[in-house]
Amino acid sequence: MVDSASASDASGSASVRDQSKSPPSCTSQQPPSNVMYMKVPSLIKAVFDKFPVVKYAEAPLPSACIFPAPTEKLGTVFVHAIGDDGIYPQSIRLLTILKLAGVFDKFTTIPSSPHAAPKSGSVPYIFLPCRPKVDSDLLPRTIYPESKAFYRWLNSIAPSFPAFDAAQQNPLLSLVDVRLRDAWVLTLYLYPLNYRSIFIPRLSHAYSQSDRSTSILPQILAYTTSHDAQKLLRRSTGVPRITETTQRSIIANAEEALDALANLLAVSETLYLNGDKPGVLDAAVYGYLWPILSLDFKNMKGDGQAELKAMVTQRKALVDLVKRIHDQVCNL
Repeated sequence: MVDSASASDASGSASVRDQSKSPPSCTSQQPPSNVMYMKVPSLIKAVFDKFPVVKYAEAPLPSACIFPAPTEKLGTVFVHAIGDDGIYPQSIRLLTILKLAGVFDKFTTIPSSPHAAPKSGSVPYIFLPCRPKVDSDLLPRTIYPESKAFYRWLNSIAPSFPAFDAAQQNPLLSLVDVRLRDAWVLTLYLYPLNYRSIFIPRLSHAYSQSDRSTSILPQILAYTTSHDAQKLLRRSTGVPRITETTQRSIIANAEEALDALANLLAVSETLYLNGDKPGVLDAAVYGYLWPILSLDFKNMKGDGQAELKAMVTQRKALVDLVKRIHDQVCNL
């Protein structure tokens, strides 16, 4: 007779043997991991070791970039940042048009930067609280100068301002927006002394109130601006590289444009290019010529006056035009 203790031991041993033969439980063990760890290539590791990722402390934006509280004004005008307004003809043109049209005070003006615009590099622009309706057509809320929507919208809010005649004035505007623009870009961004003494200080001024951790931003923007300037001139002139010959050609084209504008004033015997009242063309010319006359532009070597500045000062009719517009704008 087998006692109860022996039977219990035998059953326990059998139970253990049965468990050892049974397959492992899916709930008792974790499944093998499918994650594979790839070794970082030595070249990439060397780069990250040399330029480690550093998280800087939060830095305040320049005070000029803070969006104002909502107002009762018609909309918001975004122009180039404070300190840059004197070297951006497009912003000068837009502000001049709004002042000449008598609607400048109806808008809030905010200094901005090209990288913060809805479209890259699209400063200046106007942002309206709602889509304006002109002649039963809904225009976009974001309006860019020199667009058809801009001129239609401007005539709707400032009917007394001279209407823009595209057929008559577009050929003249092309002299400004292509030939004068190219000479301006060449003189400001590709002449080393002007780039260092005029452009860089004004760019840095917009960030002068920021934390030191953002001091690299003006340097990055300065590099990209210089690169974009060369790219624009290569595209405009159709050459792969801006040589001395290309530079002379750009300056010669600008001189022809200035002669055409001066001759128009002489032939029309009017105070402004638009006639008796300044218009869009006058504002466009003023946007370039006023900073050219105001700033100390040097030539490529830095040992004399820039060719573009000398050409403008030699044309008294254009100098007088700029003074008339400046006096009128400043008194508004």
